Amino acid sequence: MNKVERDNLIVDGIKTLLDESPLYGNIIMNLSRESNSKSLNALSLKWQNHRWFLIINPDLLTKRFANHRQIALALAHEALHVIWQHPLRYAEQRQQINQAELIDLGTDLAVNQYLPEALGKLPGAITLQTIFDLYGKLLPEYEDSSVYIDHMSTLLKKKSIPSGNNIDGHDDWQNMSGSETEAKSALNRVIKKADEDTKRSGRGFLPGAVRRQVDEVNQPRRNWRAILRVGLSQVPDKKQDSRARFNRRQPYRLDLAGEVSSFSTQLAIFIDNSASISDQEAGKMIATVLQITKQFDADMHVFSFDTQVQEVQKINDWSRHTGGGTTFQSIFDKLAQEKFDPARTVVVILTDGDGEKKKLQTKFGRVYWLLPRGKKLSISQPFGKIETM
Repeated sequence: MNKVERDNLIVDGIKTLLDESPLYGNIIMNLSRESNSKSLNALSLKWQNHRWFLIINPDLLTKRFANHRQIALALAHEALHVIWQHPLRYAEQRQQINQAELIDLGTDLAVNQYLPEALGKLPGAITLQTIFDLYGKLLPEYEDSSVYIDHMSTLLKKKSIPSGNNIDGHDDWQNMSGSETEAKSALNRVIKKADEDTKRSGRGFLPGAVRRQVDEVNQPRRNWRAILRVGLSQVPDKKQDSRARFNRRQPYRLDLAGEVSSFSTQLAIFIDNSASISDQEAGKMIATVLQITKQFDADMHVFSFDTQVQEVQKINDWSRHTGGGTTFQSIFDKLAQEKFDPARTVVVILTDGDGEKKKLQTKFGRVYWLLPRGKKLSISQPFGKIETM
């Protein structure tokens, strides 16, 4: 294949991706591109000169992918790494011993599930079926890369790692030391501009999880501590007379006092102590609770729970004894039993989300679920606010 044919094939791949999955195509269009015939990979993402580059080795790309549809799929793979911000999230962790291969597997397993199906299969792509064929283990679908990294860490203790990735390289993710903030801002700009371009065209179906991830960049969630602080400040305890406020019933009577709400609350914190919680996760939860107790001024009560609830008298001295299963209903039964007032109580639940699926029965509405990144709440009708720890 001569240079003109090779370049035309790459251009056709970009056009195909823009037609089939406009957001993915616009992500590629908004990245700076560099052709490098010496690159060891057909494609790679690299932070350099204050910009994010898509490095393309045209010889390798057209050798490994036979037609414009396969090239479009390989480019979609890169776009999905951008959308989930994998080069940022794993830049530091990937430098640790024995972590690079795990991260490469986990991130590729995550993004390959969102490749545009209409374009066929991507040669060399590692999939959930690949893992099942190698290990006999059926991994859950559509999870975050961190979940797959955890699974693969366990599986690789039993068997060697799958054959190498033939799609792209991730080594350049580590190339932003000292400029992480600028790199994050630049990557977010790529995603936002691509989303704007896509909305103007008004075309293209996007999987719900991808849409939510893009929306997270456009309208990032507030820090859960800020959200909790607002929740605590909005729980009225009682009314007090105030001469600084007009009486609502008789606003023209200056001799009558008005009323103001005084805001105070009880904060009930529950730590998941079930067998599914690792010691490392439990440690993070305890550290989070300690932060809450230092940062918030409220009447606090701390409990641990699995299928039953136990009060924790002193969180600093709490020794964990691993429990069994998890039932979230036990939390709300305990609150009712201890006569916590739903109108005055803010409930914070630190959990991995694994519990019963049925609807919970409770009058408590001010509930904050704090879950590790990538975890989901099992109950069929979630309520309250679900935040990432």
